[in-house]
Amino acid sequence: MEDSRTNGQEVTAQPIENIVRIDDGKMFTTSLIVAQAFEKEHKNVLQSIQNLECSTQFNQLNFQPVEYKDAKGELRPAYRLSRDGFAFLAMGFTGKKAATWKEKFLEAFNAMERALLVQRGEESASLAHDEAPSLPEEPHPSRFFRPRRKIGKSELAALNGLLRLEALIQKDTWEKAVERLCQRMHIENIVELPKGKFHEAIVQIFEVLFLVKKDKHQEVMASTDELRLTLQGMISFWNTLSEYKETEIRTYVFNRCGVDSLDELGTERDLFKAILAVWSGFSNHSLKWKYW
Repeated sequence: MEDSRTNGQEVTAQPIENIVRIDDGKMFTTSLIVAQAFEKEHKNVLQSIQNLECSTQFNQLNFQPVEYKDAKGELRPAYRLSRDGFAFLAMGFTGKKAATWKEKFLEAFNAMERALLVQRGEESASLAHDEAPSLPEEPHPSRFFRPRRKIGKSELAALNGLLRLEALIQKDTWEKAVERLCQRMHIENIVELPKGKFHEAIVQIFEVLFLVKKDKHQEVMASTDELRLTLQGMISFWNTLSEYKETEIRTYVFNRCGVDSLDELGTERDLFKAILAVWSGFSNHSLKWKYW
């Protein structure tokens, strides 16, 4: 992971009530807030982040090195964490108290996201109301004269979740699944996928997802960490492609698996059962009416 002193940005220590912040329209929490909430030494949280076995792409998208001033006025390293970054880090925090704080953080992220959507909708409506009378009538420019929009963070999380399921079922690595999709979509990196081809990419993954391979000489066994990433990825996938909130999807998984929190899914068997529950729920409650 990059040295957290390199970019010169600063972050101010915040009261624990403000566990999710927003800057330039992007939601985040910080390693300082995580340390306070989970009652950990900040240096230990930094070490945990630096030791995470995630891809460079995921690292760059979800862990931003920053700095803050300590009580002496000296600059110290810290990180800004996105929702996905926090979820990845918090997988390693166990216990009932930790589970409670995980839910609080995720609920705060969801609440902030809803508030942002409302705010953006109001701003768009206000802008249209204020500017429309003064603007001359002009024909709407063809979309071919505008740059193609790339997929956003939610679409990226959805694709990664489905790709992790593909890797699990095909007994392959997530990196290989990503590479296959990029080749089929003719892109160098998954973040370059045009927004208009999002559903085409999902169809491409579906075609590989349940493909029966006759010659598979080397099987890649999934660890509990990989299974947890797959489960979280599938929850994000269902959330992105449906009207269900993430908290509702989690409740569905809890009820199907007979648990009260994801921390109770301690074995590979339990996690695989939960992954199948998410896939079954998405297929029965969202797949048939929303997109296909």
